[in-house]
Amino acid sequence: MQARRLRSQGVILALILFFACSVPFAQDFKLGASIRGFGFYALEDSPFQPRRDTEFVIFRLVPEVQFNQHVKIETHLVADITSPPVSPATALATGGSRTYLNLEGDLLDCTDLASTAGFDRLNLQIQTDAFQLVLGRQAITWGVNYFWPALDLFAPFAPGRIDRDYKPGVDAARLIVPVRAYSEIQVVGAVLGPSTDRDLAVGGLIRWNVRTVDFGFMGGSFHEDKVAGAFISANAVGTGFRGELSWTQSGHPRDDPIDRGVFWRGSLGIDRQLTPSVSLIFETAWNEYGASDPRDYLLFLNSDRLRRGEINALGRYHSGVSLTWRFHPLWTYSNTTLVGWDDQSVLWIPSLAWSTGNNSEVLFGGQLGFGLEPTSLGLPRSEYGTPPHTLFASFKLYL
Repeated sequence: MQARRLRSQGVILALILFFACSVPFAQDFKLGASIRGFGFYALEDSPFQPRRDTEFVIFRLVPEVQFNQHVKIETHLVADITSPPVSPATALATGGSRTYLNLEGDLLDCTDLASTAGFDRLNLQIQTDAFQLVLGRQAITWGVNYFWPALDLFAPFAPGRIDRDYKPGVDAARLIVPVRAYSEIQVVGAVLGPSTDRDLAVGGLIRWNVRTVDFGFMGGSFHEDKVAGAFISANAVGTGFRGELSWTQSGHPRDDPIDRGVFWRGSLGIDRQLTPSVSLIFETAWNEYGASDPRDYLLFLNSDRLRRGEINALGRYHSGVSLTWRFHPLWTYSNTTLVGWDDQSVLWIPSLAWSTGNNSEVLFGGQLGFGLEPTSLGLPRSEYGTPPHTLFASFKLYL
């Protein structure tokens, strides 16, 4: 463990030195940064949390080196501090991705405090009139829906995530070829984990635009699965309509005993600006991989698909709504409600955002789950009744 930590720290140091040496040769250099801090307090005890309070701070340094109009390097160096070191509450604000390259290292590893540093983005971008090629750690988004994007197999956001400023990066090579205005072909080769055999992903996506309608198709091999899907996104009478559907033929040996050798997933959503100050997002999703009976949740709890974040649901049928009201130029109220129809559980996330400046924000809110509580051993009996009621506050500062 100590040797691995030293190796990762050595890799990080070498990359920082390489980046610093490349700056003098740059035609253009930009430097940005952000600091985000979160405090969580659980209103009840949980077997998954060592204590009720959790503090979490993330510092992100974002240098960008442009060598010429065709070549640039994108870098996000991230350091965080967490107390206690392991707490499920942090999943409200952040999420990770499984990566192949070991570009992270521990700075502190104490009983009550942990700190890590690493690269969330580190890629070379080559841009021409004919194509764009991105090599290295990067954020990739496939899919069009907000809560449950069935086509996004590259570290999608969890439905209840309160901070979506940065999507986790994955180690990949991506070729983007524009074919006409707002239409393109993407080809991606990635390793979404430590194994080049089990975690290899090779896929393609076609996105086509006709007036106010985008539609497309995707297919490929992901984690030994064969996946195909389609999406559509349209705007009509002031309303956005989103839909996506995916088919998966599993290559994981654990899926056959639970009758999940082949399964479908899909979601439908709308978004609309109801008034100049009120906006609405509604979405409903179907996940054939999930348990049809809440008593079978335990069979899926340790599924690799859930653990790597590809699927964010234990059950099959879910709906979500997000209502945002900007009642003052500096104040915005948001209300997110997620419903698990299989077990009749509800997750309510109200929040109040205060814009304290052009580059800063303060957020207050809570996560309240309603449904059957877990057993004495911590096993879930409902989708959203498991997490403890939690209050949170956060600040964001962009430099």
